[in-house]
Amino acid sequence: MTGRASITRRLIVAVLLLEVLAAIALIGAVTVHERKVQYEAFDANLRSHASTIFGAVQDADDVGDNVQLELRGLKIPKRAIYEVRDQRGVVLGSVGSVPLLDASPESFEDVNVEGHSYRFFVLSADRIIDPGVDGGIDRQVRVIFGLPDGHVWHEVMGAVSFFAIATLLLLSLTTVLMIWLIRKLLLPIHELAGAAEAIDTLHWRFDAPASAKEYAELRPLATTIEDTIARLQRAFEQQKRFTSDAAHELKTDLAIVKSSLQLMSMKRRTVEEYEGGVALGLEDVTRLEQTVHKMLTLSRLEQPKEAVGQNCRIDVVLQDVVQQSRPLAELRDIRVALALANVRVPLDSRDATLLCSNVLSNALQHSPEGASVDVSVALADGVGILTVRDCGEGIDEGERQSLFLPFYRGDVSRSRKSGGTGLGLSICKAICDRVGASIEIANHAAGGAVVRITLPVVEGQKPGAAVSSLSTAGMRADRHQS
Repeated sequence: MTGRASITRRLIVAVLLLEVLAAIALIGAVTVHERKVQYEAFDANLRSHASTIFGAVQDADDVGDNVQLELRGLKIPKRAIYEVRDQRGVVLGSVGSVPLLDASPESFEDVNVEGHSYRFFVLSADRIIDPGVDGGIDRQVRVIFGLPDGHVWHEVMGAVSFFAIATLLLLSLTTVLMIWLIRKLLLPIHELAGAAEAIDTLHWRFDAPASAKEYAELRPLATTIEDTIARLQRAFEQQKRFTSDAAHELKTDLAIVKSSLQLMSMKRRTVEEYEGGVALGLEDVTRLEQTVHKMLTLSRLEQPKEAVGQNCRIDVVLQDVVQQSRPLAELRDIRVALALANVRVPLDSRDATLLCSNVLSNALQHSPEGASVDVSVALADGVGILTVRDCGEGIDEGERQSLFLPFYRGDVSRSRKSGGTGLGLSICKAICDRVGASIEIANHAAGGAVVRITLPVVEGQKPGAAVSSLSTAGMRADRHQS
């Protein structure tokens, strides 16, 4: 396309076209109406002249009681054509060449006479002669009277022309006003577009013009743009923060590996020292590998989900995760108490395992030695609720909004010393967002923190429960159904 389409131009053309069509329809209606009015007047004139001529038929005062036409004192139009006949067909009087008409009485007929358009009226009535003698004598008289109707159309076209000119002038005036008004009404859209066009990577702030918010039709659009820009800004800033944190995290791990190698190469060392240095380097590389793996996992979870219909039982997954976490629980002498209902959720087993593992390991790291961690899965109000409570120090309310940010470490349990990367809760949040679930962390009234995850469930489930406990003190897992 060589040019840009214009809504203003199209709107003006559309409205103008509608006005022109309306004007044409109105002129047509005026033409029909004016013709009807003019011909009604013209027909009334024909009927009047025919009646006048009929009234001029009189008794001929002869033996046969015939009739005659007496036109003295009558004013007949110059171009009129007429003919008067009695009941025997005798022409009592005529002017001009009256055509043969096959018309019924009291009717009108249009005929072309010598190249001119004429309109005729046929009048047939009875004339009473000598009414004083035996009730009078009845004589039938037929009158055909016609006048040229060219001037009728002239009158019609004159009236229509006047109306058409007035309509054209009015249309021109309304077109100018319409163009001005449409441009004025569309000005808020241009202002809104101008404000949106000013947005770039350095200037994210967007305030919709006040003119755009004055109109009910534009207010939702302006509000939607504001909300969209705000979400994009948050996503962009989050992406920049993630990139910066990831680069810093990887740089730190690489710096540790590099410093270890440099320290080993500064002088000759014993075999034991080299073995220890290699072990520390492998440990640092392993931590670096775990960080990269979690970053890739988080990136995968933030991609659009494919509708593959996978699901799993979250209670079964959670029991497996507890068994896998048993060494850590036994090492810190932490008792894990389970209260599980049979709940099937729209998560594949891999993501469900990742979700449960991160939440449980986080609770184990927060809890002091000899404490307990309560884990439950319940089905309530059509949703699955996974709750994990620890007996640790709880969370700082000021850090609550930052707990799910990538690489965020708010306390000792998430420090590098414990091996955390600061990505566990971010991965949990991404898994929940992926299936329309929600995750919240709050402080428990009796102490410690509570993680509450609300999950959608697969339809058609019936409530059922299983209660289990894992005690590191006894080095066994006790499980029973209820």
